[in-house]
Amino acid sequence: MSFGGPQIYCPKCQSFNQCKAVPPSSIGESSQRRFYYSDHDDVAWFRRARHCSNCQETFLSAEVDEALLEELIELRKKLVSKREIVIDKIRSKAPWINREETIPRHLAESFIRRTAWWHTHSSGKPVRAPKHAERIESSRHGWQVTFGGNSFLVGKAIERCRKEINNFMEASLITDGSDIEELKNKLVLHIRGAVANNDGYEYEGYYPIQQNDMMFGAQSIDIKDAVNFIIEQSGIRSLFK
Repeated sequence: MSFGGPQIYCPKCQSFNQCKAVPPSSIGESSQRRFYYSDHDDVAWFRRARHCSNCQETFLSAEVDEALLEELIELRKKLVSKREIVIDKIRSKAPWINREETIPRHLAESFIRRTAWWHTHSSGKPVRAPKHAERIESSRHGWQVTFGGNSFLVGKAIERCRKEINNFMEASLITDGSDIEELKNKLVLHIRGAVANNDGYEYEGYYPIQQNDMMFGAQSIDIKDAVNFIIEQSGIRSLFK
């Protein structure tokens, strides 16, 4: 049986799904459809209630002039720029808010030398790119390497892995069920989570991987190499001997 309705963006699913029109009264809203702001009479819209075929949630949508959406985006950009200026001032006046790097630079450099790859080498095959270690710089996130519009936060990646390994060792004192493969999976997520965008903000969730690589244009950080490096440097395998 067909659900009916056009492809509409569902705010809960955050994707376009088939959403049929239903009465606004079905979710306790007024049956009135046409609205405008009395102090901004050019902001007028036609209200619809939509029921998503994917998540089964009902939400309100509004048909408006696209020019209003463009105006909204411009205002958002201005607000973000204003807040960035304020945040920079806050960080300069209260430097304790910024993360203080706890990872030795030589360890961060070794990490990059072991994990960085170049995928457009003249040989036609990916080759290791250890010289990226020379490009490590200090930032408010700690040690980082910039690849185009993204930065790999190597200091944070190692620090978070360090905490996970310490948790693992503490757990091994009270249980024999310590699983190094499970630990590796957790380390993968910590490494994938340590990436910032061009504005210096960490991405939500985890950076995507292609096979074993976190791709940054023609460069990459090899996840398998990274986990092996952390495991080797920690010496944690001795727990299993």
